Amino acid sequence: MSAADASTAAPKSDLLPRIAFVLIWGAGYAAAAFALAGMGPFTLASLRFVGSAAIIGVLILMRRAARPSLHLALHAALAGLLLQAGFFGFTYAGLRAGVSPAVAGLIAGLMPLTTALGAAPLLGERMRPAALVGLALGLAGVLLVIAPGLQGGGPVLGYVFVALALASLSLGTLYQKRWVVDADPVWSMLIQLLVSALALLPFGWLLEGLRVQPSVASIGGLAWVTLVNSAAGLLLYLSLLAHSGAARVASLFYLVPPVAAAFAAVLLHAHFGPLELLGFGLAALGVWLGQRS
Repeated sequence: MSAADASTAAPKSDLLPRIAFVLIWGAGYAAAAFALAGMGPFTLASLRFVGSAAIIGVLILMRRAARPSLHLALHAALAGLLLQAGFFGFTYAGLRAGVSPAVAGLIAGLMPLTTALGAAPLLGERMRPAALVGLALGLAGVLLVIAPGLQGGGPVLGYVFVALALASLSLGTLYQKRWVVDADPVWSMLIQLLVSALALLPFGWLLEGLRVQPSVASIGGLAWVTLVNSAAGLLLYLSLLAHSGAARVASLFYLVPPVAAAFAAVLLHAHFGPLELLGFGLAALGVWLGQRS
């Protein structure tokens, strides 16, 4: 195969994993809302990390993957604190504080733009003016969606939590691409899960008593975010990140908000008015404009 053939085949080869990642990630917000009906955000995150670590540990035993060096392991641990403990801890706290799953997905969907801003100085990826225009459009779309809620005394603290989740995800993506790309994705995943569980377990214990009120919805939601989001979704994310530019992988997130909104409408009976739909469309347009090749 020639170099030209390889360059055209590469984008097609990861099409199905990219579609699967978007569907898994978008569904995770609705699943988390179900799980949070029976437990606190830090308890949910801790149980998710511990359960997923057990699954990944079995996979490592089956694959007998080579362990990373101590240097790579430390970098993977730091990336995990951002990508998992920071992102999911803050996201679940925001959902518990009253942010809807669709809005949480919308704010996290700005990640391609915030990642592109950081990728230029940290990774040397070229920054284009279109990314700044896209960021302005994306922020305008988010404001259209959350402004009515803010005027009516909406969950301001919840929005702060979700914004912190966005910052953590963006920084974690850049750190992962800069320092952990050479590590085996499965080993990297295990390290990240264990470190994140250790970081959030004290919060779950001290603030929530690690209490769980079992129900079909809460246990089903926990099972989804543990088995599907962590074990499948994040492995897909790390694998795609290892073979693509940070900005290219981040561009998947412009599809997450509409997918998250669709799951929220079907599973949680969420209703979206014309202004909210316009905001979702404007944010998607901004991310697409900022990330198109």
